[in-house]
Amino acid sequence: MEPALLRIRSGRVPVSNRRGKVLVKRTFLLWAFILAVILAFAPDRAHADEITVAGSTASTPPAGITFAANSFSGTTSGGFAAFSNLGWYALSTSPGVYNGDVVNLVVTFALPSGISGGAASTFVANLFGNVNTTAQGGVTIAFTNPTQNFAFSNASGNGSFSFTVNSLSVNPGGTTALSGYVSSGSVTPVPEPSNKLLLGAGLLLIPFVRLRRLS
Repeated sequence: MEPALLRIRSGRVPVSNRRGKVLVKRTFLLWAFILAVILAFAPDRAHADEITVAGSTASTPPAGITFAANSFSGTTSGGFAAFSNLGWYALSTSPGVYNGDVVNLVVTFALPSGISGGAASTFVANLFGNVNTTAQGGVTIAFTNPTQNFAFSNASGNGSFSFTVNSLSVNPGGTTALSGYVSSGSVTPVPEPSNKLLLGAGLLLIPFVRLRRLS
């Protein structure tokens, strides 16, 4: 019987195989260390994306002032998006005298979904403004809580934005558009496996491939 067969049948492992397994273990530890370094120092590629904000407005002004509702939609650029027409305030030709009268503005958001982390498709924000008569007979509408901050969570990720409406003035018999803007808008996508993790998994497979060749 051949010497090699005698060694196998007697349960003895060839010296070359024992050395190979030791080498595989050392290689595994080396690649594990390299992977740890990669995960610790490689830059994270997670980034914030722009958001799309859409909705509609409604308002209840005092007598002598009317409001024409409007819808809005826009995508941020650098976290910012301006809206030049969120609706129109019109003042009658013979308005009364306003001294701190209150106007209520309701903004209903349809996008982004999941505002405040909820599952509702829309979210309503209430803003209030003070109406005062000017020396020229017109009015000014100054919102007391012009900026509203929102957070949302949906299938796209987690994000936030600020929505601000601008104060305005209306002349007798005139119409003025309500404007506003979104700032600090961003969404962080749901993380996906990064290239560095895939590389690390490949590195850890190398010792096992070598062990298979030696067996």
